[in-house]
Order: sequence, then structure tokens, then C-alpha cells
Amino acid sequence: MTRRLLLVIALLCAISPCLVALSGCSVPPANATVLVQPGAPDSTATQVQPEGAFVGAINGFGVDLLRSVATNKTENAIISPVSVHAALSMTANGATDETAKQMRSVLRTGAIPVDEANAQWASLLKQLGDRGPEQTLEIANAMWGNTGVDFKQPFIDADRTSFGAQLAVLDFARDDVAGAINKWADVNTHGMIKKVVTDVPPEAILYLTNAVYFKGDWSEPFEARSTRATPFARGDGTKVDVKMMGSTQHLPYFESDILQATRLLYKGDDTAYYIFLPREGVSVDIALASLGGSGFARVRRSMSEAATEVVVGLPKLETKMGVGLRRPLSDMGMPLAFNRDRAQFSGMADSRNPIYIDQVLHRTAIKVDEKGTEAAAVTNVTAGVGLDSSEQPARIFCDRPYLFAIVDEASGSMLFLGVVNDPTR
Repeated sequence: MTRRLLLVIALLCAISPCLVALSGCSVPPANATVLVQPGAPDSTATQVQPEGAFVGAINGFGVDLLRSVATNKTENAIISPVSVHAALSMTANGATDETAKQMRSVLRTGAIPVDEANAQWASLLKQLGDRGPEQTLEIANAMWGNTGVDFKQPFIDADRTSFGAQLAVLDFARDDVAGAINKWADVNTHGMIKKVVTDVPPEAILYLTNAVYFKGDWSEPFEARSTRATPFARGDGTKVDVKMMGSTQHLPYFESDILQATRLLYKGDDTAYYIFLPREGVSVDIALASLGGSGFARVRRSMSEAATEVVVGLPKLETKMGVGLRRPLSDMGMPLAFNRDRAQFSGMADSRNPIYIDQVLHRTAIKVDEKGTEAAAVTNVTAGVGLDSSEQPARIFCDRPYLFAIVDEASGSMLFLGVVNDPTR
């Protein structure tokens, strides 16, 4: 019987209320031989253009992915477009033929040459690490290989050069692989995500991991005395009392027949929290769809043109999510990568047996309060994301399902994207 080989991809993201660095792996993996040391990506590419084709690919992929996973109207759904896209891009560097074509189509980088897409990733990761002392943004990439597997040097070099990824080798039959990866996750998300891997399949040959951690305080904090118990109409029509924070600020503002939007900056102004509130009678699905394609870029540009007095009501939020992405990614257009008989990853390793992606797991956590934001996300992929100031203040009162995005302001890339159907969950 042919023995299939599994590839595993793990993505971890964390946000917390503040620090900033770009790193490979901040803790040595237990019982592992480190063949390629971590480090900052080597970037000789020009700076990533804000809202250009590459950033648009990441954000468009993120909107598509959230639409695929946010199917339960009573649950919150949060993803990290940057994390999922980075891990799948690292994996795609080992894919060939139709598998590679499908993956890059879903990632929306099919029209970008592979070398250029990798160079753009290196440039973006370098930009994301260039922040002031008021915020923390840490991104780490690593690969965990099974001893005895002959991984191809071009694949290793591409992920090391473009993503700063470490390569550590363990004996998957004898070593505590899950313990090593979970320790890495714990450290690189500052304790927000402690477990990514439970059981290691005997046919697994490689784990690819990505971690994103963000911590920032609001430039203008909400006053705790303004927080009030307020009814929130959940997606299923029922109501629940939430702790609603309130403030009135001079903010960028956008409105259309579909949604209202504003932006709250974190100290240092490098990162911002975008709020998208669907109009009364407009579903979150329709509002999210309107942000697809160039929709988010249009909203962002319109918001930057003018600012007005905005009354903001934002629920305090502390929530976690864990979701398998195999079905959503297959439905989005890359089923071949998960096909145990037809997947093509010959660019990853020399093997007589087929290599395929068994699963992709994504875990996220976020906390939003009067001081700032704290959040985390983990993705695990297993294989063998203006009014005039003279007018009345605008009012964005999130007492019903809403969308949010945590965005790098220099590039316009979405670090996190979510839908909140119930702030109490």
C-alpha cells in the first residue's frame, strides 16, 4: 500500500493592549536539530505599495476566507489574513503544476511571478517590523521537518529568504513534536495560544508554522465611566446585554447605503482598528461582500479624505475561535492540495510517496477594552488571512452584528479581520 505523506501548516496570531519586532523563532525547539536558523527576511525588493496588487491579494483572500468561515450567525469569527496567507504561501513554494496553480489562484497571486510574490512578502514583513516603541507587532515563521526526509534546497531557501523561516528537524516517531511546536506557539503569542498540535500523524513529514502577535493601546482611550450595559441584537434576532464603550472623537468617516465605517488609531499611528457597521436591515454578509475586491481600499481611501465628529459605541470583546480551513479552502478553489492521491508537492521534498495537505487549522483570540486591543490567532495546516464638521455628529453604535479589521496603516494590509455576532461569547 502506498504511504501518503502529510504536510501540516500552523498559523498563530495574537493581539494584546502594547511592543514591535520581527523574528523567526524566539525559543529553541526542544529535542530538535536546527538546520536553518531563524532571522529577518532578506528584502531587496522595493517597498510594498499601499493597497497595491500584492496587498490587495492578501486582503481579498482574507475577505473571501472570512465569508467562507463566518456561517454561524450566533458565533463570532476572526481570522488573520496575513497569517493564513503567509503560511499557505510558504507551502505553495513546494507545490508544482496544477496544485501550485490552484493555491496561487486562491491566494490571488496567480498573476504575480512566484519570485516577485516571495520578494513582496520579504518586503512586507520587513515593513511590518518597522514600528515605533508604542506598539508591538511580532511575526515568526518556522518549519518542523521529520528526520530522514530529503527536503529540497530551493524550497528551504525560498521560505528562509522570503519569510525568515527556521527549519528544525525532529524524529516524529520518537520526539515530542507536539510539545516543541506548542511551546513555540506559546512563546510567540505571549501565552495567548498555548496549544496548536495534539496528535502527530505517523505519516506527517513537515509542519509549517506562522505566528502573529500584536499589542496596542488606543491613541484616545475610552473612559471606563462611559461604559454602559446596553442591549445587543444578535444575528439570530435575540438580544443580550453587553458592556458598551462610548466616546465622541474627530475621526475619519465613511458611509454608504450598505455600511458606516470609521477608524480608531493605536498609539504610534502605525496600526488602526477599523469598524464596519452594516446599515439597519443590511446583513453582515452583504457588508462583508462589499469589502471584497477593491471595496476595502475604496472605503479606506474615502475615510482618509476627511474627518468628522463621530459618536462611537463599541462593545467590550473577549472571544476565541478555532476552525478547520480544509473545507473552506477547497471550496475557494484549491481542492487538489488536499487530495491524497493527486496533490503535487514534488518541489518540497524527494519522496516516492505522494505529499498532500491533510488539514489547515486556524485559532484566534482577541480582547478589546477601554485601554486597547489584545488578540491572538493560530492556523494549523496539516498536509502529509465624509461628513462636514458643521453637520450633526455621525453615530456608529455597534448594538448589532458588525465587522472589524486591524490594519497596518503603511501598507493597508489586514492583520486581523472579524465579524462579531455576539460580544459576550
